[in-house]
Amino acid sequence: MAITVTTLAGAVAINDKVVNVASATGITAPNDQTGVGITYLFIDQELMKVVAVNGTFIGVYRGLNGTQVPAHVVNVQVQIGLPADFPTQQELYGALLAKLLTGAAYNQPAIFLAGATDAIPAHVPGFYVVKAGAADAMTLAAPTAADEGNIVEVWSDTAFAHTITATSLVAAGVALKTTITFPAFRGAGVRLRACNLVWHLLAGGGSATNGGPVVLT
Repeated sequence: MAITVTTLAGAVAINDKVVNVASATGITAPNDQTGVGITYLFIDQELMKVVAVNGTFIGVYRGLNGTQVPAHVVNVQVQIGLPADFPTQQELYGALLAKLLTGAAYNQPAIFLAGATDAIPAHVPGFYVVKAGAADAMTLAAPTAADEGNIVEVWSDTAFAHTITATSLVAAGVALKTTITFPAFRGAGVRLRACNLVWHLLAGGGSATNGGPVVLT
């Protein structure tokens, strides 16, 4: 079975055992005795096993194969497939190590944001793409000691002046800032790293010909 995709129709909290999807096509309730109908979901780097299906409300076993169990925001992408479609953590690490040893690029799947007030967790490093049809007032959680070194990238795929409000941001030795404002064009964005309990700006996309760079205030 090839991987198919849908989106979350509602946000998912860390302790939720049911996810609401926009379409349940391809998601089946399993028969664990025969092994028929076993379906996996992959959301924001978390692997889940489907345990029950009630319309578009899907009961899941979360954090499969040792993946992290974060909260998930509405409208993010949901990948649907069979167990064989998703590699184990060991296979992922082995593939990543092989890429690092050979100098090949690391392919990081995008996490889509399409709401008006999307929340980005600090403990989930990722590549976020804003596809909202209006300015998205995002929030970025403050990093903890356990988040040290996490890298979060947020890039816009729509021509709106999105914002990120965070507890702590720092840019190249400048005083701490709390808000990043994107220029209103596709391709604007930032790359942030958690370091010593604050977010450090590693890169910001923007140019004078496309509305200017990101602005920190």
